Amino acid sequence: MTRQLNQPEECSPMVDVVAAVRRLSEALITRQLDGDTASATAAELVTIAKRVEQEPARSKAENFGLRNRITSFMETGVWPDPPPDGSKLEFDVASVIGGNLNPASVGAEYFRDGNEVIGRVNVGRCFEGPPERVHGGIICALFDEVMGAVFRANGTASAFTGELAVRFEAPCPVGVDLEFRARQVGESGRKRFLEGEAKSADGRFASATATFIEMRIDHFVDTAE
Repeated sequence: MTRQLNQPEECSPMVDVVAAVRRLSEALITRQLDGDTASATAAELVTIAKRVEQEPARSKAENFGLRNRITSFMETGVWPDPPPDGSKLEFDVASVIGGNLNPASVGAEYFRDGNEVIGRVNVGRCFEGPPERVHGGIICALFDEVMGAVFRANGTASAFTGELAVRFEAPCPVGVDLEFRARQVGESGRKRFLEGEAKSADGRFASATATFIEMRIDHFVDTAE
């Protein structure tokens, strides 16, 4: 049995649950538990997991439906207009990067800035690579998602990543505010060309270029079915 969440009221308690799980994950990766504490914690978590598993299932397709842009397109065949400049962009709630209902998410947020998208995030210790540095794979994923949000900001058709190239220019610190910025710089047929850069208070630490491929209408029909 499946049940789709209502918007936005029913999502709010779920956001609180997700925040609590993220807090726990951060604590587990940064604390040294003794055997008794670890065993007791595991037992409590298993009990909680069993209780949650009794609730109705929800698929990724239903998670997509919690963001009305996709739903609107499937109902009307027209992509919604761009949101107001400066507004927060609602993305995939289940995304591993910016999903506010995904407890494993990095916790990124996206905002429209003219024809660009700004991604803001403070990456925690669960995504640490070398000591005090964000894992390079997370940086790549952040670029991928902030670029994917550009189409939403511009009110154009969504697109899948075809190719992504990231240049690491300096270490990226963990636990500090980061800013990712992306924009479309060209197109050819269904191909969309994007570029972006990322910085912390210490300056720029990475840049990226990408080719995205505009989604076909029949892809959405297949997904819905």
